[in-house]
Amino acid sequence: MSLGNEKGNMERICFCQKIVDEIQKESKRPVCRLQLSQESFSIKDSYLGGVPYLPHNEKYPIGDDGQILWLCAQINFAQMPPMENFPNEGILQVFLSDFDYDGGFGLYSKEDGTVQGQWQTTYHPFVDETVTEDECRAKMPTSWEDDTELWRTPDRPLKITFLPTEQEGINHNDIRFDHLFAAALTSQLPNVNPEDYMPYALQDKTSEERETLNKIRKQIEIGGCKLGGYPRFAQDDPRLYSVESGKPLEEWDTLLFQLDDDTFTFPAGDIGDMDINLNGGILNFLIRTKDLKNRDFSHVLAQWACT
Repeated sequence: MSLGNEKGNMERICFCQKIVDEIQKESKRPVCRLQLSQESFSIKDSYLGGVPYLPHNEKYPIGDDGQILWLCAQINFAQMPPMENFPNEGILQVFLSDFDYDGGFGLYSKEDGTVQGQWQTTYHPFVDETVTEDECRAKMPTSWEDDTELWRTPDRPLKITFLPTEQEGINHNDIRFDHLFAAALTSQLPNVNPEDYMPYALQDKTSEERETLNKIRKQIEIGGCKLGGYPRFAQDDPRLYSVESGKPLEEWDTLLFQLDDDTFTFPAGDIGDMDINLNGGILNFLIRTKDLKNRDFSHVLAQWACT
């Protein structure tokens, strides 16, 4: 193999593959993928949409402007495989506005994606087994079934089943990918420009090169419905805008929860004619490790986007 900038095109592609393999191996972190179905579930289970679990003394969540928020996701951590830093009990809930409120399920209602108002996260550390679905349903200002014309995520309620925990390497959407790639490359080829070896900078000139390059690009397009692992963004990583926001958004280093509407590439289970209803987009919720350890879900960084 030739040295430095004199590498041939296929050699550069193969070296790109080597670097991608290396940084994904070294960056692995646990991930729990979600399977969605139309199976029935109880008020204390994990699911998308519908009637949320509400303790006896708790009211139904309402947005800052007085409008009803809708349950997007309910995660019962006791049903999920143990995963580092995540709770092993309690229920986490994500509430959103309908899409037409601001064109983003309430996530665009504030300039700062960490400020909750027309969306909310709620954590119940303990689950009261005496709470009933009828009791929770009676607290809703409007029933889920009465507003079927709204654009909510999901389209209709879906049960969540947790798959066994796996290990997932970094994908190219994450702000850390380019830095890790450049550092790994220059440690072996100090005299080259890392930009010339990036997966999306390389070009194919033969069918063999095209096949190899497509394999690399597929390898770094990790998405799916999950907790943990690495986020996949339909547009830019929101942490790129730390300067504009006035916050060190890179501190939001853990993927708390993600819904990925690309069910063709990243199947979420056999949900038939039901829809996650994200217009082919992705819903991400990031959290700082320190907040996750402290069970503080009040400073989550949220984003919805589609291509």
